[in-house]
Amino acid sequence: MRSWGWLGWLRDVPCEAGQALAIFAGGAAVIVGLLALSVDVGQLVVTRTDLQKAADAAAFAAAQELPAHPWSARTIAEQYARENAGSNVTVTVTFSQTYNPNDTVTVEVARPVRYAFLHLLGTSQATVRARATARIGYYSGGTGVMPWGFIASNDPTSTLLQNACFEGWNADGTPRFRHNTVCTIKYGAGTNSGGDFGALAIDGPGASEYRDDIKHGSSRPVKKGDQLDAQTGNMSGPTQQAVNWRLSQPPPPGCPGNERGQVLVDNPDGTVSIRPGCERSPRILIVPVVDRIQNPSKSTVIGFAFLYLRSDVPGSGTNSAVRVEFVQFVSELPNAEYNAASGDAWAIRLVE
Repeated sequence: MRSWGWLGWLRDVPCEAGQALAIFAGGAAVIVGLLALSVDVGQLVVTRTDLQKAADAAAFAAAQELPAHPWSARTIAEQYARENAGSNVTVTVTFSQTYNPNDTVTVEVARPVRYAFLHLLGTSQATVRARATARIGYYSGGTGVMPWGFIASNDPTSTLLQNACFEGWNADGTPRFRHNTVCTIKYGAGTNSGGDFGALAIDGPGASEYRDDIKHGSSRPVKKGDQLDAQTGNMSGPTQQAVNWRLSQPPPPGCPGNERGQVLVDNPDGTVSIRPGCERSPRILIVPVVDRIQNPSKSTVIGFAFLYLRSDVPGSGTNSAVRVEFVQFVSELPNAEYNAASGDAWAIRLVE
């Protein structure tokens, strides 16, 4: 028999080692491919998140110019989108009608993303898009209303409670209020007129209901045209307790703080608006605008105002008061209803 020597030994070695090497090479290729895919997909997800934030901010900002100034709203939307998503994005702004012409704005932000690995398979890039729609309307009522009345009157000759922030009436019959003016909505003993203190019994009479309404807002929905009873008594103790509770609450996520300069923005035209992200600050109050507060007569709700609660609460004991500033715009209100009725309190909501 012919001898193969050491070659014969090699011939008899099993082929499992070669098979394992082939399997390892194939598995490594799959793992590398999955890692490459995860990198590219992760890049798309991060980009989509960034673009959505930019679209939301742009739609919110643009809606504050509607419905009267769509051209300005377009410029602001493009500016906000590029400030938040970079200059290499495409911004598309469209306007539509829900209740009034040009009361709804849609902002779409798009950016091309080059693949890090998938281009090896012939796909070089993808376009990522995000869209947000915001609608502006008048706040027409809802729950969460404060148990005070923002009186549409400032007559120095009247014996009734008056409002230093009231400026007059617009041509359409709606009340007009001053910005950057401190006014009182809850009076203490000795500063009221005829035994009225500015408080309303929205969820019924009594200190407990009144205190809870200041902390959390009314559980009863309040609408324009409703007739509300005045709260009897000074309610000084419940006022101090509930207002101090509000002042002690932390700011919402995205809001730098609760101080005036952190919550409010002074606009060039002299108006005041809420800083984006601070819409749910405990300092922002929804207060019914009423024709008068004169117990035992009922107060008629003629609209709503959004007010900033000041921390300088004057008085003590039975002389505690509540002071506020009028705010023109507010956004993203919980439990709110929006319609096309006239009013002085605008509300903005992301609807998509």
